[in-house]
Amino acid sequence: MPGEELSVIEEFTTGEGTYEFNGTVYSSVVGKAFYDMINRKVNSIGFKKPGILSLKKSKYVLGIVVGIKEDSAIINIQSLEDKSLVTTLSGYIHISQISSKYLNTISDAMRVGDIIRAKPINYIIPVPLTIKQRDLGVISAKCSICGSPLQRQDEEHLKCPDCGNIETRKLAFTVKKGGN
Repeated sequence: MPGEELSVIEEFTTGEGTYEFNGTVYSSVVGKAFYDMINRKVNSIGFKKPGILSLKKSKYVLGIVVGIKEDSAIINIQSLEDKSLVTTLSGYIHISQISSKYLNTISDAMRVGDIIRAKPINYIIPVPLTIKQRDLGVISAKCSICGSPLQRQDEEHLKCPDCGNIETRKLAFTVKKGGN
C-alpha cells in the first residue's frame, strides 16, 4: 500500500514505485514489493489497470483534443476501437507523430475539440499516440469561427457550410464499405 515501509536506505535503494524519506524506503503505489538482491533496489510493482490491459489489445483509440502545446497535443482517450471507456485515459501526440510532412505548428493538423483516431505507441500513462498512418487522424471537427461541423473538401482541407471558412487538418481516411 502507498506509505508502507519497505526497507531502510542502507539495505535497499529506491526503485520503481518507491520513495525515500528520512532514510526509509516507502511504497508509492498499490502493488507488490519486489526486492532486487543483485542491484540492492526495492521496487513496488503496481497492479495493472483494466484500461491499460485493454489498450494493449486495441488497434486504435478515439479521443478528443483537449489542449495544444508548442510541440504536442493533449488527448482525452474516450474509447478503445468501438468500446467506450468507463473513465477516460490521458494521452498525447508529439508533433513528430502527426505526419511525415513538415508542420509549422500542431494547429495545422488538429485543434482543440477535434475528435481523432490514433494508435497507441506505448502503454504508459499518459499514453503516447501517433496519427502518421493514412487511416489515422481527425475524424470530426468544428469551425473555429462559427462552431458548425466542418465538411471534408479534399485530402487535408475542411470547409464550413455556414460561414465558408476553410481549415487544414491531418484527416483520417476511411475505407467505405460497398466499393467506393
